[in-house]
Amino acid sequence: MLSSTQSQSILESLSSAVLVIDSRLHVVFANNSAQQLLGKSERGLYEHSITDWLGRGLVRDLANTLSSGQGFTRRETPLTVDQRELAVDLSASRLSDSFGDHLLIELHWVDHLSKLRQETHLLAGEVGSRELARGLAHEIKNPLGGIRGAAQLLSRQLDDPGDQEYLTVIIDEVDRLTRLVDRLKGLQEKSECNDLNIHHLLERTRTLLESEYADIQIERDYDPSLPSIWGDSEQLMQAILNVAKNAAQALVENEVERPRLIFRTRISRQLVLGGTPHRLAIRISIIDNGPGINEGLRDTLFLPMVSGRAQGSGLGLAIAQQVLTRHQGLVEFESQPGNTCFSLTIPIEPRGDSNP
Repeated sequence: MLSSTQSQSILESLSSAVLVIDSRLHVVFANNSAQQLLGKSERGLYEHSITDWLGRGLVRDLANTLSSGQGFTRRETPLTVDQRELAVDLSASRLSDSFGDHLLIELHWVDHLSKLRQETHLLAGEVGSRELARGLAHEIKNPLGGIRGAAQLLSRQLDDPGDQEYLTVIIDEVDRLTRLVDRLKGLQEKSECNDLNIHHLLERTRTLLESEYADIQIERDYDPSLPSIWGDSEQLMQAILNVAKNAAQALVENEVERPRLIFRTRISRQLVLGGTPHRLAIRISIIDNGPGINEGLRDTLFLPMVSGRAQGSGLGLAIAQQVLTRHQGLVEFESQPGNTCFSLTIPIEPRGDSNP
């Protein structure tokens, strides 16, 4: 016979999501895969009633299984967790009498293959956008240097104040374009990595946004148990700020009534990013109640110079994706009118293992 510790270890190692619920339909056990699928920490799931996620018909079937012991399976069952919709294959069975009145729930995410294809597409697009940015930066920056040098030479030969003013404008505009090209290139090759608390970066972002967008309500939904991560704080700060500011600007430009942003953090377990398995990762979700992302932009949103906003440069999300790729992570999104969620997933690696 297996001990309870051995049984729990086996359940934790399963790739399928497993829940144990009591007679009140409250969660009393959730393995790592269930926590990852539902986007909730262990503490956030325990004692949580699953009736909040399921339709009435399914709740009735679970109650019937508790009383009769007759299990069932439902294909492509819709779940709604924190306004996030999932489609799962759900199997329910009653545990043996020694466990009392408890049900074993097994969930298989039927959207999993679709998500893998989406991640592959996003990462392939990031590689393409990075090469495009490097090529554009190289082609643009060389002529800019020549223009600036010529303007400086002219400024030494011309004494007229009016001419000097025009040359100053040329030099200032060349410098501005040079900075834009540097942003297009993205990041310096060298990074400074340290242990960092992701909530400190989110709080810095919140402070900056509240000073610039006073009318936007910013809600925090943090998991305080998250560990520190190994990364470049300035790069990650830039990525988070780019995504959050993009959402804030969309709310303002579309004159959304009662504009709201939610900063949410959760742990993710046993996931694959870019073909590499990771045991643990931090998922940062930035959610807005704006009009959503135009359908025609969804496949190209992370490419440089692509923007859904009239005043957008099209660089913010491209740079954010590049930062996350350097940290072996990924930026992805789900969007519908009134609820757009950008998620930044950052693996938790042993100190010094990642190399942004």
